[in-house]
Amino acid sequence: MMALNFSCETDAPLMPVKRDCNTATPVHDTLVLLVMGQSNAANSGETAYSSQCENTYNYFEEKLYPLNDPLKGANGDGGSVWSRLGDKIVESNFARKVIMVPCAVGGTRIEQWIPGGDLNHLISETIQHLNHSGLRVTHVLWHQGESNHVALSGGLTAEQNAASYKANFHSLVHYLRGIGVDAPVYPAIATRCIGEPDYALQEAQLELANDSLKILNGPNTDLLDNSYRYDNCHFNENGLNLHAGMWFNVLTK
Repeated sequence: MMALNFSCETDAPLMPVKRDCNTATPVHDTLVLLVMGQSNAANSGETAYSSQCENTYNYFEEKLYPLNDPLKGANGDGGSVWSRLGDKIVESNFARKVIMVPCAVGGTRIEQWIPGGDLNHLISETIQHLNHSGLRVTHVLWHQGESNHVALSGGLTAEQNAASYKANFHSLVHYLRGIGVDAPVYPAIATRCIGEPDYALQEAQLELANDSLKILNGPNTDLLDNSYRYDNCHFNENGLNLHAGMWFNVLTK
């Protein structure tokens, strides 16, 4: 891996002092997590968090930054699940170093991320930056689906909407493979925002798992009801912590 520039740039008034959290030999040396999706994968949490552990980073445009919310590479100015997840990974000795690579925009549909979509260029640009830095993605974490709820589908039936989502997700994975990302992809079950979850879409997201395509089930965050969401959609402090724990359990099982 080529040398990376480390930036101490932060919007926080004081840079938090980070500690060595490894208490044993880590299972992995370095994890590079490409974290993608819409607002609950971006900086839309109620409370911001700054990682407490050394060797936890936010990668953006060929620089490493402290893993402090709001994370660069995602929109919004609130909290993130990924800063919390970074600490959990290092504290558990699952990895010595964690590099979070956000690529997330609130309110987006899956159609915007696949080839031909207006946000697809963000994926290619992110991977180009990683390649220039000599970094290879180890895991792709996808948390998106609320904006593809059948109620927002423009008149499709629940079954039609779910089938369309599955086809678009496979297009996304095919695109990632074509630009050199061969890491396992973890799609979450995520359809809950304001109203009831989309049960057909939940089933479609669950059925995306395919060992031959290196697609593995992510967490079911629809299980976190409105008591874990400050606006019936985005996570509050308890929700963010539980969300991070769900991703940790998926990655380490």
